[in-house]
Amino acid sequence: MEFQRRYFEKLLDQHTSKLEMVQQITQVLNLSKDAVYRRLRGATSLTADEMFRLQQHYRFNDTPGDHTLGSNAARAGTFQFSFGERQIKSPDDYIEQLEGRLRQVRELAGLRLLIASPGIPFFHEMIFPRLFAFKLFIYGSTCWDIPGWRDLRFRPEIIDHQVLDKVYEVGRFSYTVPGRELWTMGILNATLDQIEFMLMSGRLADDQQAFLLLDDVDDLVNHLEAMAKTGRKFLPGEDSSTGARFLPAQNELANNDNVILIDSQHTSTFFATYIMPNFLQSSDSVICDMARDWFNNIDELSTPLGASAGRQRHWYFNRLRQQVANTRERLSSQSRIKF
Repeated sequence: MEFQRRYFEKLLDQHTSKLEMVQQITQVLNLSKDAVYRRLRGATSLTADEMFRLQQHYRFNDTPGDHTLGSNAARAGTFQFSFGERQIKSPDDYIEQLEGRLRQVRELAGLRLLIASPGIPFFHEMIFPRLFAFKLFIYGSTCWDIPGWRDLRFRPEIIDHQVLDKVYEVGRFSYTVPGRELWTMGILNATLDQIEFMLMSGRLADDQQAFLLLDDVDDLVNHLEAMAKTGRKFLPGEDSSTGARFLPAQNELANNDNVILIDSQHTSTFFATYIMPNFLQSSDSVICDMARDWFNNIDELSTPLGASAGRQRHWYFNRLRQQVANTRERLSSQSRIKF
């Protein structure tokens, strides 16, 4: 909480009194005074979204190493917006953007990934081609609005295999980078709901697609548990003893914003989803420091699911498997295919 404390001290300099600052923050963040005071005391961590909104309202000085604030210190380009740089007209456009971002960090020394996500972190989905093809199809039909896709019914072959090969390589690279991840018990909710909705709305080429996707989700859960148990990242079927360190944790008390911080010895880059799956990116030191501080605070309040977790890890992943089983049972009762 040290960074958060210092942040509010700097913020106070921009007001005539603490009460004035609290009143202003209640308006900016749409919070009660009591909620703001909890953040001032350090009893509650600022979420990533709250940091963004404060960043937009109070402009940071651009002097290196100076984290002061000032209304005349506004600067353009604090965030880069992926969709704003290049309109996505195909899944390949999106993957090329991801590859371009990774090329910027691939050669940096001392890389590590900090991920907080209410859903399955997409690096893990990339290891399962059919599952990620399903996600690309949904994005193409909705936020990218690719012409003609709204009338299509999903089958994996819609996504070019070369695109999925590129996706797999992005996922493979992420498994070489040590990482800490914050999950909730609802990590599967969005994916399971999407599969169920697509089946019930007739957006799948055939009913079997839903059950094949559920098979992939089951396999993904089993693989995440295997990595958590060993404390290492590794691809399915590969050696689990030499992979990058993997430290997942569960937290149900905080709002796990969908954010990624790529840290290295010399620089950091922050990503936040914005109109999923598009993203905002920033290498601003203030934003990265705030995100890191927020992540560390939430991580301290979380329950480890890694190699030392034992009973808690077993309970967590059994709950996830039961969620998949419940979805499978519901869909079986509505489908011509019985499993």
